[in-house]
Amino acid sequence: MARKTHPKLTIGMDLGGTKIAAGLCRDGEVLHKVVVPTHATKGFDAVIEAMAGAARQAMGDTDPKGIVGVGVGAAGQIDSRTGAVLYAPNLNWRHAPLGQSLSEALGLPVRVVNDVRAATMAEWKFGAGKGLHSFVNIFLGTGVGSGLVLNGTLCEGSTNSAGEIGHICLDPAGPPCGCGHSGCFEAYSSGRGIENEVKRRLLAGVASSMRDKVGDHLDKVTGHLIGQAAREGDPLALDVLAWAGRHLGLVLANLHTLLNPQKILLGGGIMALAEFFLPAAREAMHRHILPVADRGEEMLGRARFETEAVFLGGSALFA
Repeated sequence: MARKTHPKLTIGMDLGGTKIAAGLCRDGEVLHKVVVPTHATKGFDAVIEAMAGAARQAMGDTDPKGIVGVGVGAAGQIDSRTGAVLYAPNLNWRHAPLGQSLSEALGLPVRVVNDVRAATMAEWKFGAGKGLHSFVNIFLGTGVGSGLVLNGTLCEGSTNSAGEIGHICLDPAGPPCGCGHSGCFEAYSSGRGIENEVKRRLLAGVASSMRDKVGDHLDKVTGHLIGQAAREGDPLALDVLAWAGRHLGLVLANLHTLLNPQKILLGGGIMALAEFFLPAAREAMHRHILPVADRGEEMLGRARFETEAVFLGGSALFA
């Protein structure tokens, strides 16, 4: 008689600049979740202490011996072999031994990956990417992040920077990007890129109901305001969102032509405005894609997970 196996218990963690989310997970199910402040300004040791505390709270009464490991998704450049954070500007860390330090604090194995790769892992194992062997997961938030699964492998690249789709250059003479270059995809289709384009047009004198709401205080132009204006039919908001969609569509076409994935998943906070930019993105994608790679509407999908994607993906590192 075959022995019955039980799904493994793991701890998944999402390390952000202001908060840490930790969850006790089992086969994609979140059994107990806690969120605590990161305390990044107090230094590395304080963050490790906060992470260890969050992991213990998530465990609750569970015997630590029953925990297979702790998987962490963290923003920045990560050495997934050692668990070190090579560079994380939101934490002001360089070459920080995150994996080793957290493992010592908890007495458990720890693995660390980039946060968007963790989210991609969650989609692959438990979400909209389940059953796929090749897909791209694009996260449209304040910036743009992405993860690549090709031929059944989560890609990292020779310098651990595979999937930096946000910094594909669409126009060397385009708008400035936070990375220091110009014309990056992120400068067009991220939350920050959309806000900056609205501000640029308002400064140029384009009429908009948003000007009535913010006056000369353009720092008050936010994604929420732009979305509200779009829903009210404001021409400037609608035009900028379509502009962002066209550039997204160009990137989608290039990705399908280059990588020929089964699907590209879209997620992140900007997807709340998908009704205003996705039609333009689809039209541009089909217009620019190599015809042999075009398989119609099935090529695009929505990511399943939102707030729990990163720590669910962390938990999947041991699943």
